[in-house]
Amino acid sequence: MLTYTVVYQPPSPAFAVPYVLAVIELSEGPRMMANVVDCSPEDVEVGTPVEVTFEPRGELAIPQFRPIGSAR
Repeated sequence: MLTYTVVYQPPSPAFAVPYVLAVIELSEGPRMMANVVDCSPEDVEVGTPVEVTFEPRGELAIPQFRPIGSAR
């Protein structure tokens, strides 16, 4: 995790706050922005190792990340 922010003002009422939005550097090199889930915002730090998880949304699956070793 390269950097992150905690979002307190949702872009729409469909989003529960607070949530963590981070820039993640993948092991292959590319970077992506995604939510960090399965942890409280207070537990997130730059450099926290994360793993990908997918949230089903109809026919799609949204990539999100969670700290390695967090509850599923």
